[in-house]
Amino acid sequence: MVSPKRLAAYTGFTEEEVRTLCETYYMDFEETKRWYDGYSFPKEKSIYNPNAIVQAMENGEFGTYWTETETYESLKVYIDMNLDGLREALILMLGGAHCPMDVRSFQNDMTSIGSKDDVLTLLIHLGYLAYETETRSVYIPNEEIRQEFIRAVKNGRHREIGELISASDRLLKDTLRGEGKKVAEALLCPLWWSS
Repeated sequence: MVSPKRLAAYTGFTEEEVRTLCETYYMDFEETKRWYDGYSFPKEKSIYNPNAIVQAMENGEFGTYWTETETYESLKVYIDMNLDGLREALILMLGGAHCPMDVRSFQNDMTSIGSKDDVLTLLIHLGYLAYETETRSVYIPNEEIRQEFIRAVKNGRHREIGELISASDRLLKDTLRGEGKKVAEALLCPLWWSS
């Protein structure tokens, strides 16, 4: 998943395949792209999770079709450890940021996890994060995975991140409604600065 080279087009559905599926199943292509696109490689700029696409087309609705795995449950332990500022990196990525990282130190097993980059690389291999080769950065690829991370942090030991997500959503809604006083109060709230 970090560098599939010629196999990139075979790691998931291509954009052309998804367009055809959207036409066949009468699904909105742009919304499909928002929910399930985001994996990108130098020779294939848009790769979609095949399980999610099939589920969305068959069910006729967008949502999270990511299945929980024992591997991800194990990763929650590493996320809770907050190695090298992993928590802060997750907060930034939930907000849409790309975080620089080094994938070369990863030992390709779950017993040698010793740094933030090891955890992030493992999440890339599992498809929970995407990697941009040109900038050597990691990011949450799409809305489906973003929702999975939000669910994981709200239900796990990451209550502070969950509170930040909720506060961020309220701030955005208040900003769009022109609620200047609420926006000012939110920006002065210690929750933003202590996390």
